[in-house]
Amino acid sequence: MSEQKEKDLFPQNARLGQLSDSLYGSPSQLDAGEARELLRRAGIDPEDVKARLYRKFDALAKEYAAAGRPVPALLKQALSDLRPGVPGSPKERALVREARAVIRSVIDHAQRIQERLARLPRVTLATAYRNKKELSKGGSQSHTRQPEDLLKRNNRSRPKDGR
Repeated sequence: MSEQKEKDLFPQNARLGQLSDSLYGSPSQLDAGEARELLRRAGIDPEDVKARLYRKFDALAKEYAAAGRPVPALLKQALSDLRPGVPGSPKERALVREARAVIRSVIDHAQRIQERLARLPRVTLATAYRNKKELSKGGSQSHTRQPEDLLKRNNRSRPKDGR
């Protein structure tokens, strides 16, 4: 039924449509965000509307298939856009792909950093040197030990995994 015939049959709907268009603008001027906000303000869950539309369009597509007729292209497009679990628009799908790629990149970099850190040699601590007057018996002996002795002692205290 054409829009003009519908207006002639239901004049109160035509008047309501005019009032709505004057308040909110025509439906073609609304973007998705504004439409969601208007639905929420009216107490309607936008995701519920999307799911109900998908079920109705899916049932209609199955009727076409059962009758052996091809499913119209616009109905296929509507099913594709409303499919649950899939972001709504091609822009949203592109953003999801980009976000996943960035997350993979961050994880790869973190793993590479961890691998590089594992390959670094362990840092050894140097003994502190103080005035001879303040040295204890153990302290005076430790600064005179050979570096090889310190390395041996350090290697014995390391865990078995080599870190």
